[in-house]
Amino acid sequence: MLGIPKALFALHRRAVTLPRAERITDALATLAGPARSLLDVGAGDGAIAAAVGKRVGASRVAGVDVLVRPHTVIEVVPYDGRRLPFPDGAFEIVTISDVLHHCEAPGEVLAECLRVAARAVVVKDHFRFGPVSQALLLAMDVVGNAEAGVLVRGTYFSPAEWIDLVQAARGRITELRWPLRIHDAPMRLVTRDELQFAARIEHVQGMENA
Repeated sequence: MLGIPKALFALHRRAVTLPRAERITDALATLAGPARSLLDVGAGDGAIAAAVGKRVGASRVAGVDVLVRPHTVIEVVPYDGRRLPFPDGAFEIVTISDVLHHCEAPGEVLAECLRVAARAVVVKDHFRFGPVSQALLLAMDVVGNAEAGVLVRGTYFSPAEWIDLVQAARGRITELRWPLRIHDAPMRLVTRDELQFAARIEHVQGMENA
C-alpha cells in the first residue's frame, strides 16, 4: 500500500511537476528581465528561483519560506508569512509563484514584496472565473501540494479582484502573460491555460515618476 502513493507522486513529478517548473521558470525570467539580485517568496527547495536567477544573470539569489526544507539549492531563510526580513529595495526583483493564494493575508504579502523589490515583483498565480474554476483550482491545489504538506486555503481571485489587490498594495501591472500554458495534454485539458497567468508588477510611484 505504501508503494502506491510513492509511485503516484513519482509519476506526478515526471508528468506534471517538471514541465510546470520549466514553463514557470521561462515566464518568470522573461517578465523579470536582466537582474543582479532576486528574492523568491515561498521558495520551497529553491529550484525554480535558482533557475530563474541563472536565466536573468543574478549573482545573488535568496528565498524565504514559512517552513524551510532540510535541503535547498539556494539560501532560504524562515519568515512569518507576513513581514519579509529585508530592508526596502533589498533585491532588484522579487518573485512569488503560486503562493499568494496560500497566504493568510495575500494583500499584505504582496505589499511586502513590492517594498523589498527595487524594480518589480513577478507573480505567477491563477484567475478564478466562477464556482467551476474555483472547484478545479482547489482540486489541483490539493493534489499538487499533498506530498509537501502545504496548507491549501482555496483563496483564488477573479481578474478584477487581482487588480484591486495590486492597487491596494500600491502596485501596477505593467505586463501580463495570459493565458499561460503550464501543463501538457492531457493534464492541460483539465488545468486550463486560461486559469494560469504571470504578471510583472511595478511600484505606482515608479510609474508616476517614469
